[in-house]
Amino acid sequence: MSPRLAGLWLVLVLFASGCVAGTPGTGSASPGEPAASTPSATPSEPPVAALVVGDCTGDVDLSGASITGVPAVPCTGSHYYEVHGVIPVTGEAWPGADALGEQAKTACTASFTTYVGVAAEYSRYTSAYLAPDETAWAVPANRAITCLAGSADGGLVGSAKGDTLIFPVEGQCTGPQDVTAQALKVLDCAAAHYYEVFATKEITGAKPPTTAQEQKLFTSVCQQGFKEFVGVDVGKSKYEVTYFLAGADVWTKVADHRIVCSAGSPGGGVKGSLKGVKK
Repeated sequence: MSPRLAGLWLVLVLFASGCVAGTPGTGSASPGEPAASTPSATPSEPPVAALVVGDCTGDVDLSGASITGVPAVPCTGSHYYEVHGVIPVTGEAWPGADALGEQAKTACTASFTTYVGVAAEYSRYTSAYLAPDETAWAVPANRAITCLAGSADGGLVGSAKGDTLIFPVEGQCTGPQDVTAQALKVLDCAAAHYYEVFATKEITGAKPPTTAQEQKLFTSVCQQGFKEFVGVDVGKSKYEVTYFLAGADVWTKVADHRIVCSAGSPGGGVKGSLKGVKK
């Protein structure tokens, strides 16, 4: 690494989002607790100061305290994080980790909402930041906070810009669904999984569906869709039907207004698609 960019970057998670629950589909959201992290760098990793808005990265290990570089990868392939903001920090003296953290909390929170299109608390992406330590600060080019949106689990494909979906999409398979939407694991359908999303429907209008409307949606989209997808009525199947739907308490904050139906088993062990299994 060039001596001009020497030093370490402090890493902090701003929001470990927790939001909308799954079966039968209401919940709430609140920001998580800050947690320090330390990705380890290798000589091939570009320095943090080289990252610009729109860049995507490889793994950023959120288990320690500091890093020296971040692996940059194409956003079109599998990645972990995307830079959504680079915030210059003024002044000659290093402001300290706490002051940088406060500035990041304000600036990166606003940048995340603008870039992704929804607040981090109501997004499937985690918000984090990178900031220079005192050694890195000595180089003026390093005096910036780098804001990230992404997932510690990786597996993201495409840009987070404008991506306000929080629930999985049709064709995706998941782990257990007794978790918040942000904690839901998307798994390879060819490997062991719990559920497979088989139908979604966008709900228009500014107001959330009433209880009666929600039941009607569940019947027409999920139950009828289950029969068409699996090949038998849900009552005659060994598999169950579940759905995600934003609750009335977060309807105006969550931008994903779809009912998302899935078929599977709470015990897991499902392999391959359930399309046409007729059991």
